[in-house]
Amino acid sequence: MTYIIAGATGTTGRAIATELARTDKVHLIGRDESALTELANHLDSSYSLIDIENPIPVKEFQQTVEIDEIKGLVNCIGSIYLRPLHGSTIEDFNNVVNTNLFSSFYLLSAFARRMKNGSAIFFSSVAATKGLSNHELISAAKAGIEGMARSAAASYAKDNLRVNVIAPSIMDTNMSAKILSSEAAVEMSKSMHPIPKIGDISDILPVVTWLLSSESKWITGQTIHVDGGFSTLKPR
Repeated sequence: MTYIIAGATGTTGRAIATELARTDKVHLIGRDESALTELANHLDSSYSLIDIENPIPVKEFQQTVEIDEIKGLVNCIGSIYLRPLHGSTIEDFNNVVNTNLFSSFYLLSAFARRMKNGSAIFFSSVAATKGLSNHELISAAKAGIEGMARSAAASYAKDNLRVNVIAPSIMDTNMSAKILSSEAAVEMSKSMHPIPKIGDISDILPVVTWLLSSESKWITGQTIHVDGGFSTLKPR
């Protein structure tokens, strides 16, 4: 059995793929062929290229992944976009939705029927449920992921395919490098959280491996917040 990791060459995807490859086979999906080849050789894994901006039909893409039994799918394809509505264009909106929401739809529609007794994980954001200024576009896309995942969990429950979402707050990844580009920005971000820290992959990995394992066999249709309490708490 094999795990599929999409967005495998980013900070989060690489860490998840590396962890899972210790004991299982992984199939990597991404758009950077050079980076994918390097990681695939390192992990002794297979890979497929994907262009979310110009995707091939789902049925054609399915044929590029020659795996009979898929144990799990983790979609790490995503983006961060912080700008108010009046400073955004329709193209900006389409790009954010395409990268975040469409990629999740595309991958699940491609592999759901080959994941009986499996687990699919998608990434949302604290911004999907907490109103944050300048987050309108990314909030819309991430909230769409949560809604899609709940409905898909209901549709595929008969196949024992579990579909869940992890919703972090800001993480120390390649996507957040510009936001956390100064010490002042880092300290401000920390101070917004009841547990004052920036998230990192060590906060995410245990949740991912748990949701993929049989230990979470009765968990589906859920959004799990990994955000230091930011979404629900105000201790001060």
